Amino acid sequence: MTLLAVLGLCAFHLAAVAQKSPGLSLTQRFDVGWLSISNPNLSTWTLTPKSQFDDLSLPKTGLTSLPKPYHNLTFISYSVFDPHSPSLAHLISPYDLNCAVSAPNALLGSRTSENGTAASFEIASDTPVDKSGLWQSFTLHSLKVKPMAAPEPGTNLVIRGYRNGTEYDVAWNVWFPSGYHEPLEVRIQEFSEMKWETLRKVEIFADFGYDRLDWEFCIDDLVVEFTRTGKSDGEDADLIQSTKDGGKEQVVLQNGV
Repeated sequence: MTLLAVLGLCAFHLAAVAQKSPGLSLTQRFDVGWLSISNPNLSTWTLTPKSQFDDLSLPKTGLTSLPKPYHNLTFISYSVFDPHSPSLAHLISPYDLNCAVSAPNALLGSRTSENGTAASFEIASDTPVDKSGLWQSFTLHSLKVKPMAAPEPGTNLVIRGYRNGTEYDVAWNVWFPSGYHEPLEVRIQEFSEMKWETLRKVEIFADFGYDRLDWEFCIDDLVVEFTRTGKSDGEDADLIQSTKDGGKEQVVLQNGV
């Protein structure tokens, strides 16, 4: 469905779901943050919750598309939105304001149409190494996600990772009972019992009912990790902040890459 239709469905949720459910409890915080790297020629860069989505300015409507690329990734069938925007007050339930775990912004996702392509984020470049020296694959560490007011009988949310080709290589899903929920912190390696590395694409979708109808969801605090070759070309390399701690190099992906 289109993103305008997504906002319309939010109004439907407010009328259709009358009670707040206890939902799923937030589990222990998992924060990759700064990574210690002992090899100065092979650095690992991490896109952390502190440097994503909230650096985007939104129009008065409270919702807009993401720039392409955004932090080395292309986001498809997502919009960035501010749940607390006055313009969205009549479209979003007060129980869904928690979408923006690190305020003010979060992502709103759904399929491109009822039976269309799932929302996804993928490597923005077709080359093996981009001009800043990043290998064009990533590791998915964690994200915080929830359906928007899960309808009866509940919502199945699916995350799939792709390395090459059109068939997914890794997958994980979770069932949300009907009602409103706290965002669930999905720690990928712990929950799926495998490391989701060398990915080029991740797709997420939610559906409900016997016909598996599409349902919108929101995500925030997405943590992905890129590996650098040790070589760079261009000004993008200046956007990486490095420090020294205990003889090990620490690096984090900054805004603008």
